[in-house]
Parts: sequence; structure tokens; C-alpha cells
Amino acid sequence: MNKIPQTCKAAVLEEYGKPLQIREVFIPEVEAGGILVKVEMAGICGTDVHQQKGDLTIKAPLPNIQGHETIGRIVKLGTGRVHDAGGEHLDIGDRIMWAHADCGECYWCEIARDPVLCARRSGYGFAPPAALRGGFAEYEYITPATKVVKVPRELTDEEAIGVGCAFRSVVAGYERFGKIGLQEDVVIQGAGPIGLYSLLVAKESGARTTIVVGAPQVRLDLAKRWGADHVINIEEIKTTTERKERILAFTHGRGPEVVVEGSGVPSAFNEGIDMIQKGGRYLVLGQSSAGLTSFMPSLLTSKCLTIVGNASAAIPHFYKALQFIKNKRTKYPLADIVSHKYQLEQINEALANMEAGKEIKPVIDNRGR
Repeated sequence: MNKIPQTCKAAVLEEYGKPLQIREVFIPEVEAGGILVKVEMAGICGTDVHQQKGDLTIKAPLPNIQGHETIGRIVKLGTGRVHDAGGEHLDIGDRIMWAHADCGECYWCEIARDPVLCARRSGYGFAPPAALRGGFAEYEYITPATKVVKVPRELTDEEAIGVGCAFRSVVAGYERFGKIGLQEDVVIQGAGPIGLYSLLVAKESGARTTIVVGAPQVRLDLAKRWGADHVINIEEIKTTTERKERILAFTHGRGPEVVVEGSGVPSAFNEGIDMIQKGGRYLVLGQSSAGLTSFMPSLLTSKCLTIVGNASAAIPHFYKALQFIKNKRTKYPLADIVSHKYQLEQINEALANMEAGKEIKPVIDNRGR
């Protein structure tokens, strides 16, 4: 490996609503149990767009380095860090992914055994530049408390990058939600990464009919390649009434047993509640903005609905998502989720294109640096 520099470039969010600035930041010393990685690829998701604009539910102090879905190649291992969460030996040159760091001491970690809800979680993509805990940089520092998993050597970065946010969140969400019943009809709201990975899990769980509702067409085309039985383009079928009629026609006039919300649009919540059949279940994964929508709670009782929400994931969900990709990579064109590769200096262009819906999964590709 090349000599580790004292500083590296990072895209720093200095003011909400303003472009990120490329700055030179110091690389921290690696403490016992810590890991320093060279960022190979950093994914950009809708959360990053909300964060940059300042309308994310998490309002991190400024300045900070964004980027919470990263593949890094180990350049330095702190004393005592010898294996990943799955027990595999770690060495210089290994590719890894990592979860947010849970405290391991609070009620949610120790009693509830649900570290996603940790009261003192230390996140990546929200920390100050001095911490170097964001993927929009040339290097990133992994703290001793952070659990990591190796990326299977069979996988390309393009196949694996979606695990860093969307796929691990989908795996965690379905785990909280419960299994898709055999031969149940499933509607996926949203054709971005959350929606697309939700489609995969529904297909592999034995769903009878899968319907993806979203836009633009390039995302729906990938949904078809990933096995969607039907797609509904909201840019062509623009009213909720028309979309519901289509869905009822595909689901024997009853509506789907399961709806998965992955769009991130607050108004999609009511549309999902309306289309789901009586006694159905609703998994909400995409909502992360501070946007509001009105809702009539009596629908929950009149339709006897079950609603489950989930945000983020823990290290087991990273592991399971990577193993899923390893096992299904010849069945689905999983690398096709990466729609465009940008250089770090193009970060603002990438964020703008993500917000405009031009991308599926844009990435910062540092492999040539």
C-alpha cells in the first residue's frame, strides 16, 4: 500500500442549502481497535440530499462530512482489531463496510437488544471534519466501537455499494416487519434503491405479484430487470385514483396484502394506506424528511391494518445483505443499480442529479485517485 498522507481531500458541508466545499482535512491517528481506510466508493442517497438542504430529521452540527454508505480498503489497523463481525480475519488491503457505532451500554442495546435504536449511537456521515467519519472524502476513520464486515471477494464494488444504506435498511425493515406470506401480492412505492431492494426481498420471499410504483422510467426498467411483475409510472399515470384502479386490477380487486413505502414522499403514506386491502400490512422505510402529511387514523381500525416503520440497520443486516448479493449475483444484474460514477470534486453535481431524479444510485468513485 502507498504511504499514508497527513491530510486528504473531503467534501465538507459548511452551510445548509449551500454547495459542499472541497477542503484539505487532517487524517486522525489510528488508536487501538481503530481502522483507517482509503475510500474506494461512496454511495449517494436521498438522505444525503435532505441533509445537504437542511430538511433531514437529523440536524447534525456544522461543518460535517457527509456520506454514510461506503466501501473502504484497509490501509491501517489499530492494535487488537483482528477480525470482522463475522469472525473473518482482517488484514491490510481488505475491503470492508461498517455500521453506525452503537454504545453497547444503553437500554436499547442491552435490554431491548435492538441496537438500531441505541440512545447514544455514533453515526457516519454526520461528524465534523476532524473526526473524518464521512464517505465523501479520500480516507475515512473507523472508530474502535464500530463493527465492520468484509466485502466478499467475489463481489464488485458496484454490486456491493447499495448495502451501505438501502439494502441493509431493507433487510432490517423486513426483519422487523415479518415474513412476506407465500403468494401474497406486494406493492412497492418508490423505484429508488430502497424500493428496488424491497422488490428483491419480496420476490425471493415468495410473493405472488410484485408491483413497483414510481419514476423515472430508467428506474422502472431496472425494476423489470430485477423481476417486477408490473410497474406503474407516476409520470404517466398521475392520479392516485388511476394508480389504485391499476393496482386493484392486478390484485383480484382486493388490493395488495403488503405495501412497502420506499419513496420518501410524505403524501405516499396516504396512498399506501388507501390501496392496501383490509387486514393488510404496511412497511414504511423511505420517510426521512421533516415533511408533513394529514392522515385519518380511523382507517387503521376500519381496515384492521398493521403498520411497521424502520430506520437504518445494525451489522447483522450488512452481513446478510452482502451474503444475499453473493448468492444471487448471477440471477439479477445487481451492479446495474449504479447509474453514474462521479469524482469527489463533482459531488455537488451528483447531489443535484440525485435530487432531480436523474439517478438510481450515483457514487463517488475514488479507485483511480
